[in-house]
Amino acid sequence: MPGIEFDFEKESADIAPAMRMIYQTYTDVMPYPHKFNDALLKANLVGLDLAVKHNLWQERAEHEAEILAPILEMIKGRKEEGGPDKGLYGMFEANSCNYQLFERIVVKDCERSFPCPYKEMLEIVSVLGTFSIEWKDVCEKGCKPLWEAFAKRIDFELECIPGEICTVKIKK
Repeated sequence: MPGIEFDFEKESADIAPAMRMIYQTYTDVMPYPHKFNDALLKANLVGLDLAVKHNLWQERAEHEAEILAPILEMIKGRKEEGGPDKGLYGMFEANSCNYQLFERIVVKDCERSFPCPYKEMLEIVSVLGTFSIEWKDVCEKGCKPLWEAFAKRIDFELECIPGEICTVKIKK
C-alpha cells in the first residue's frame, strides 16, 4: 500500500521540501501551535459545518464514499483476500488521508483507536464565531456516518465509539 515503504537512499531528495514544511508548520505558534494536519482539519470542518447547517450531513458522507468508491473497492478486495482487519487497515493506517489526519492510530485486531483531532481544532476556530457546529456534530454527523459509509462499501459493519479517543471496531 502507498505510504508504507519509503526508499530513503533513492528518494531522499524528495523529502527535503516535506521536512521543511513540517518544521515551518510546527514552529508556527501564532495564533496557536500548528500541526501538520491543520489544513485538512479545517477543510473537513468547513464542509461539515455547511452540511450540518443544511441538514445534508448524511448525504455528505454518502457522497464522499461514492467519490472514493474505486479506492474502497480496492480495500474490499484486500479485505476479502486477507480478512476483515484488512478493511480497517485500508481505511486507516494504509490510507494517507487518515494517517495524515490522525497523529496516532492504535492498532488492534479488527479495532482502531486514535485521539480525536477535531476537538482541539474546533475549539480554536470557534473563536471566530462563524462555525455553527459543535463537537458532538463532528462525532455524530461527521466521523461516524463517514466511517459507516466507507465500511458499507468495503462490506462490513462498524461499531463507532466517538470521543476524545475514538474507537472503531468491526461488528462480528
